[in-house]
Amino acid sequence: MSNLPPVKLVSLAALAASIADGASIGVGGSFLHRGPFALIRELVRQQKRRLEFIKSSPGYDVDLLCRAGVVTKIRAGIVAMEGNFGLAPWFRRTVEHGDVVFEEHA
Repeated sequence: MSNLPPVKLVSLAALAASIADGASIGVGGSFLHRGPFALIRELVRQQKRRLEFIKSSPGYDVDLLCRAGVVTKIRAGIVAMEGNFGLAPWFRRTVEHGDVVFEEHA
């Protein structure tokens, strides 16, 4: 018998399904690099709601979540699309309309 822990592999759909509506999720990556974008798209596909999203420097991911109505609160240091792409437009729109609470953590 091995002393190694059991392998805990699940499908992307199962991982997203395990995230309950209203949950807080923190993800890695920076702006357009190394983020779990497939998971973000799966959260949208499964129509998750009322998520709190925590990431130091989101961009495309948080913009997509805002457009789909998945998030209600975002904690981040900066939200931008990086380089010449500017501020994430759906993020800005939802914050300005009061649909999303934004807590800046610089």
